[in-house]
Amino acid sequence: MITEKSIPQRISETQIQGNLHAVTTITQALNLTGNAIFLPTTGILTKERVFIPLNNTQRKISESLDDDFVFSTGQGGESLGIALQPSGFPMLQELEKEADFTNTNLDAIEEKLQTFIGMNLLKSISFTQNEKDWRLTVEKPLLCPNNILLCRQYPCPTCSAALIALTRSSKQKIRINDVIIEGKKTAFHLRPED
Repeated sequence: MITEKSIPQRISETQIQGNLHAVTTITQALNLTGNAIFLPTTGILTKERVFIPLNNTQRKISESLDDDFVFSTGQGGESLGIALQPSGFPMLQELEKEADFTNTNLDAIEEKLQTFIGMNLLKSISFTQNEKDWRLTVEKPLLCPNNILLCRQYPCPTCSAALIALTRSSKQKIRINDVIIEGKKTAFHLRPED
């Protein structure tokens, strides 16, 4: 039997922490304190983005946001901030080989999210919604730094992939209102936006 040696977990963690540290450094240098808004694809935006605003005011996001857009300078009353590829985008691309989130509605999303458990990325995942507030709860993703600032602004790849999956299914902007970490569970309190 031929086997391949896998990369040690600490090396994988270091790679992820390096990328997350770079984003944290950028957001701190730009004094961005707002919570992330996950953006769905549009006619001119072909891949989901995460927008990190200057603060948590309800200012609008540029309608001209396309694949090349990175910095929002606040012209025309729009929110200052940056738009980046979410850390979980490559992971979700792989997961979509097993579960289609793009053509799934929110009524079926809970079942599709179980793919994260089947791939041993999470121990548990649940999604609940009411009219204006949604909650995504994950149990300790692998390689998760459990940093509340990162969870609010630029979540780790596993949590990010789950949030993109919700964005794809709902076809709406999803704002992270709050994050609560209790032991091994992280709860994202979300608000869909039109």
